[in-house]
Amino acid sequence: MTPSPSGQPLILRSWERSRMCGLDRGDRLTLPYQADFEASGRFLRAAEPVMDRLAEWLPGCGTSAVLTDAAGQLLLIRCDDDELSRRMEAGQSAPGFVWSEEFSGTNAVGIALEERIATWTTGNDHYLEVLRDLACAAVPIVNPLTQRLEGAVDLTTLLHRASPLMMPMAMQAAKAIEDRLVELGSAAERCLLEAFMSATKRPGRSVVVLSDRAEFSSAAASKLLGADDRALLGQRAEDLGEGAERRPVEVPLSNGEVAVARFEQIRLAGRRIGTLVQLTIPASSSRRSPGTVVTGRFGGPKEFGFLGRSPAAKHVNQRIQEVGASTFPLVIDGEAGVGKFTVAKLIARRTGKPVVFDVSNTPSVNEANLLRELGDVLSAGSRCVIVKGIGDRSEEFNSHLATLAETAENHASRVIATLTSGSAARVAKAAGFGVRLTVPSLRERPEDILDLAPALISRRGARVRIAPPVLHALMRYEWPGNVRELDSVLSAMLNRSRGSEITLSDLPAHYQRGSRRLRRIEHIERSAIIQAITEAGGNKTQAAELLEIGRATLYRKMKAYKLDPDLLGG
Repeated sequence: MTPSPSGQPLILRSWERSRMCGLDRGDRLTLPYQADFEASGRFLRAAEPVMDRLAEWLPGCGTSAVLTDAAGQLLLIRCDDDELSRRMEAGQSAPGFVWSEEFSGTNAVGIALEERIATWTTGNDHYLEVLRDLACAAVPIVNPLTQRLEGAVDLTTLLHRASPLMMPMAMQAAKAIEDRLVELGSAAERCLLEAFMSATKRPGRSVVVLSDRAEFSSAAASKLLGADDRALLGQRAEDLGEGAERRPVEVPLSNGEVAVARFEQIRLAGRRIGTLVQLTIPASSSRRSPGTVVTGRFGGPKEFGFLGRSPAAKHVNQRIQEVGASTFPLVIDGEAGVGKFTVAKLIARRTGKPVVFDVSNTPSVNEANLLRELGDVLSAGSRCVIVKGIGDRSEEFNSHLATLAETAENHASRVIATLTSGSAARVAKAAGFGVRLTVPSLRERPEDILDLAPALISRRGARVRIAPPVLHALMRYEWPGNVRELDSVLSAMLNRSRGSEITLSDLPAHYQRGSRRLRRIEHIERSAIIQAITEAGGNKTQAAELLEIGRATLYRKMKAYKLDPDLLGG
């Protein structure tokens, strides 16, 4: 460790870490640059007077003051020293350039933003050659009202002019900006902060304040909760609704423990603006049983299966275990994009690498050729064949496929088919084909997003965190395109994100708004309606009788749940 002028130990990165960022000591400096960048209006309003005050103190010191946003992009520079100004311009230190550690290796601003600590770097502490004659003191700026990292203030001078006063001056400037952020905050944000401060008067309490505007966590809660835990608490607070103050609720945490949470609404002028959550871990709390998916720091799954922590996901994993060791024909159904093919591969991997036939887009005139090819593959001794998209095929094709599957079973081979359901007509085409395993839609298991989102990002090779407000917004959305749509949105967010954390600014507005999510009892009712219509072969009168409700009531509920129009016909 290297001491700063104030005597505080500061973390410096190794050359190897900089190489991980794709940098080489001999590289020519080329930093990202955006001429027409946008910064938070409130942040600039809070920071500009402080930066102007710094500018009044700096003449004759040979020192510049720099303000960056949370991604390391330079927003403001105050410097009246001609020599230093020329030196900084030559080194791409101008508004619009990005000085995050990802692009420039070890430097004061990059470390301050990444680690959220005051950082002092001089000479050879810097990774890039162009910074070797500079001394820099950088301090992160965290909004006290929202706990969000807003940016950093940095004081830079030529190495031979370095002063021990630079660090305390930078720290004082950062504190002044944070104080102004509180002054400029809304009444709701101040109300949330006051509620949090009141609840944490006694040290050691695990307290969280959740709101669309801000989020606060006590030290004890920060140690206990991960980002996915905060998002799950936010969803539970929404589900409880009005009049649920202080009702104890058991919440499974990502570390394997089960916490007891008590929720209390925070109101301003009679309007609910947030929720205060108090957490306790009972002495009897036990770790989850083996097999539950647990995510690491960057969300990478440590155990693989059908990802999710919801009862629905656990049921699917249980069914995978039940049917996996057999060879009887199996049809996996569910809406488009729910992960039917993933489930099929999880089951098939017990018998080796499967042969895959996608029959969803094949013209009807070629069905006979498809059946012939399937028969040849099974005759050649393939242990498992996955046939995708049988809902698009004729009943005659599926009948012949069922016969092939029965013959294959007698020879220790297996046929697994996938069916995109949602209409009675499609389901009827697969009647009589094997055992059925249904994959639930994503809207029926929103808590599974806490495992799916980090895993999908990790699969793309990205090492970024997902901010709790983003996870909460994703859980509120209905996801008509299911996991496939979620994956597409996450990919777009990765392309938009510039830092090590995905924030709400990276999430398209359409997905931030969300929609009313069905309660668990409503999901059960919706699933029961689909099941009844399927069993009745699309006959609504019979389906209503199975459900013991009137035909008109059935129509009304189907429209309310936005079921597939095909289900309404016949």
